[in-house]
Amino acid sequence: MPIDGEPVTGGSSGNLLQLLQDLLGNIPSENMITGNRIKLSWINSRFRELPDDANLATIGQYARAHILILIGSMLMPDTSVSLVHFMFLPLLRELDHISNFSWGFAVLACLYRALDHNTKFQQDNIGGCMLLLQCWAWERFTCISPEIQPVTEDEIVAGLAFPLSVRWCRQTRSVFHDQTTVVGFRKKIDHIQPKQVHYHQCSTILFVEIPFVFFMFNININFCSFYGHHIDNPMLVA
Repeated sequence: MPIDGEPVTGGSSGNLLQLLQDLLGNIPSENMITGNRIKLSWINSRFRELPDDANLATIGQYARAHILILIGSMLMPDTSVSLVHFMFLPLLRELDHISNFSWGFAVLACLYRALDHNTKFQQDNIGGCMLLLQCWAWERFTCISPEIQPVTEDEIVAGLAFPLSVRWCRQTRSVFHDQTTVVGFRKKIDHIQPKQVHYHQCSTILFVEIPFVFFMFNININFCSFYGHHIDNPMLVA
C-alpha cells in the first residue's frame, strides 16, 4: 500500500443511506446499521459471490464492498471488529482513483491511535492492523519470532521477498505448534536482552526494497495536529 499520495480522510454527514444505494446498490435494514457504521456481516452476506451476468456497475459495487470488508476487518478495524465506518465509502466512489490515496499511511495512523488508546487501564480490546503489528514485532524481537528459512538471492531478484510480511510464510514450523502462553511471552519480553532486538531499520534485502516503510514505524506523529485542521474522525487522517 502507498505511504504517499492523497490523505485518507472523510466525514460522516449527508444522506448515508443514499450513499449506500449509489455506491453499493443496496440499503441494509436498520438493525444492520449502528450510528455511522455498518455491520460487516451484512456486507459479507450480501456481496459474497459476484453474479455470472454482472455488468460493470455491479462489479464496481462488489469491488467497493470487498474493499470495505478489508478495511473493517484487517487494515483499520475498530475495537468491535464487526463494523466499518461509512466515511470510507466516498473514497471508493471512483475505483480508478483509489490507488492515489495514502492507504499505508492511514493504516499506520490508525494503528498508532489504537495503541495509544490501549494504554488506558479500562480498555479491554484493541483496534488497528494487528497483522502489521505482529510482523513488526517478529522483525524486531527475536525472542518471540518464529524461525524462518533464509531468503536466497534468486528469490530477491524474482521479487519473492516482497512485501516484507511474505518472509514469515517461510517458517520452519507452524506457529500453531507454539505452546507459549501469554504469561510465557510476557516473561520473554521482561527478560529480553539487547542482542535479541534488531535496532537497524531493515536488513540489506529490505533496505533495497522498502526503506521508507520501516522508517515510518519509528515515527509517532499526532496526525490531527500535523494537518492543523478539524477532522471528523482523527483515526482516518494520514
